[in-house]
Amino acid sequence: MAEEIVVGGVEEIVKRLISLGIDEIGLLRGVEEEVEKLQTIFTDIQYVLQDAEKKQVGDERVGRWLRKLKEAAYDAEDILNEFAFDGLRRQLLAKTKTKTKTKTKTKVLNFFSCFASLPLKSTTAHSIQNITKRLKDIDEEKVSFRFIPFNTAENVVPNVVDADRETTSLVNESDVFGRETDKVKIVDMLISDLGSCSSGATTTTTLSIVTILGLGGLGKTTLAQLVFNDATVKKHFGSMMIWVCVSEDFAVTTIWFKILKEIDSSSAQSESSSKQELHKKLEKELSGKKFLVVLDDCWHKDLHKWEELILPLKVYGAAGSKVVVTTREENVASYIGSSYTHDLELLSDDQCLRLFESKAFVEGETKNSNLVKIGEEIVKKCRGVPLAVKVLGGLMRSKRTEQEWLVIRDGEIWELGGDVQKQVIEILKLSYNNLPPKVRQCFSYCSIFPKDYEIRKNEVIRLWMAQGFLQISKEGELMEDIGEEFIRILCRISFFQFADERETDEGTESFYKMHDLVHDVAQHLSRFECKDLVDSKDEKINENIRHISLISNNQTLEIPNGINKVKKLRSFYSFSSYGDSYDRLKVTTRLPKLLQLRFLRVLNLSRLSLKELPSSIGGLKLLKYLDLSWSNIERLPSTICNLYNLQTFNLSNCQKLFELPKSVVTFTRAKTFLCIPF
Repeated sequence: MAEEIVVGGVEEIVKRLISLGIDEIGLLRGVEEEVEKLQTIFTDIQYVLQDAEKKQVGDERVGRWLRKLKEAAYDAEDILNEFAFDGLRRQLLAKTKTKTKTKTKTKVLNFFSCFASLPLKSTTAHSIQNITKRLKDIDEEKVSFRFIPFNTAENVVPNVVDADRETTSLVNESDVFGRETDKVKIVDMLISDLGSCSSGATTTTTLSIVTILGLGGLGKTTLAQLVFNDATVKKHFGSMMIWVCVSEDFAVTTIWFKILKEIDSSSAQSESSSKQELHKKLEKELSGKKFLVVLDDCWHKDLHKWEELILPLKVYGAAGSKVVVTTREENVASYIGSSYTHDLELLSDDQCLRLFESKAFVEGETKNSNLVKIGEEIVKKCRGVPLAVKVLGGLMRSKRTEQEWLVIRDGEIWELGGDVQKQVIEILKLSYNNLPPKVRQCFSYCSIFPKDYEIRKNEVIRLWMAQGFLQISKEGELMEDIGEEFIRILCRISFFQFADERETDEGTESFYKMHDLVHDVAQHLSRFECKDLVDSKDEKINENIRHISLISNNQTLEIPNGINKVKKLRSFYSFSSYGDSYDRLKVTTRLPKLLQLRFLRVLNLSRLSLKELPSSIGGLKLLKYLDLSWSNIERLPSTICNLYNLQTFNLSNCQKLFELPKSVVTFTRAKTFLCIPF
């Protein structure tokens, strides 16, 4: 990426440490002086962070300084949180004895109110002293950068949320501009029982493949959605309409599995279907039927893979069957054997302006003519890319003065010129920089999700809660409400895009997606903290990584061999490319190594064939989010009741669970959410 945002989110973790009961920790015997030093250093550094985060762009030394600061701040938070555990445990046990009722919604507990009588462990004191020394060195180093301090009270980021309702349609046609002709052309091609080749000649082959080709952010997926949801297309193909996200690195069996699941979720339930078995199931489901398959976001350039993937669709489909492929790679169209390639063009300035104004101005409001004029100039610089226009429009909605608009119009990013794709990335980074700091850290954390993943609203909010990102600032406020507000902010600037609304175990829920370019930005921002592993492959992991997502393309979850060396890990999240299938992933014998990581806040082991948990799970003092849903778990160890910090415990659809620990009643008093299958 052209301009390096080396590190973000420092400001918020420093604020958390300053407000994390520091005054009350200071009452502890023997640590008052050390804690006061921590408080003083963090407060002093806080005033230069805004300038430091700006200056890191173009100055690698500042970026390295911010990384050291963030590492030290994380380490301080880990030590203080761990020490807080005993106080929280005593507090909860005391509440249990007095039979005080607790609410099911999140309660912010005072971690430190009962600490005054606790003796400080020498190891904890030593750890605090080491961190204080590191921070002193970092604080002294900042002098060389000549940062400009600022008053936090005078630098409040404006609220960028309005009261617009959230749309509930898969694709809102009123939000799409300039694609009417493209849609009509592709729809006509799909409902014709004759194929078409790029030269314009017709062909009578059973399967025709239409490729939508264009830059990232140009609207390929949106166009495919418009076509997929067209009434004429639905009538023509009936129930045999299949949508599959492919993404960068895919397994042929995974895509076949997803196709079968779209046709009939009960048709692919075995735990280890081989290629031959899946091929036979495809033959059974597709033979003699006319279908439409959309393969969205295709990247892979392996000719053999594409030939293997498409073969059963060609062989078994009835005449008139169609495949629509979206890609930004010209070679994919060739490899997949495209009958017709539709080159998606840039939007005109007029189309871009209409899209921009729909995002930048509240519907029905009187538009400031000066802002409209400045907006026209901004739009011309977006070079016809809808994603860039939408993101900037959402950003400008929160800026009401001409000066604010002029700052964006005259920004340095427009001087880059050259590659359109790079400029789109810079626009996304500009929008990120204009987010409130609290929202920035939530956004970058979302790189933990795989590309094209449908993010469940309650899921992501609880993950943010577990990481301490949602801080209550006034009485009566709920973390869940803050999380929903942050989602609205991310939707406003198109960093989150509404994907679907459907029934779950918790009722009707909203699901969101991140555009792949937006996901790229999130990964870039979090690259020193988050690591995604595909099928593990036992690759070496940086020991300073804080969050790991493990994505399995087969039927085994391979926990990395050296996982126990990543001692600062806060999140471990397992994903299966098989989605919501009934299969359970086999887990390797390395789970005990994972449970040695004492700073874990998030542990997702859903959809595993795991029958029981090691008793060492009870040693995860800081664990706040534990997901065992859809697993084969049969019993829980009694030590699970030691997890007093736990906010979310998901046991939904654990059909084999027949026994709970006797002390679970005491344990559940600490829960924000407990979902059991009976």
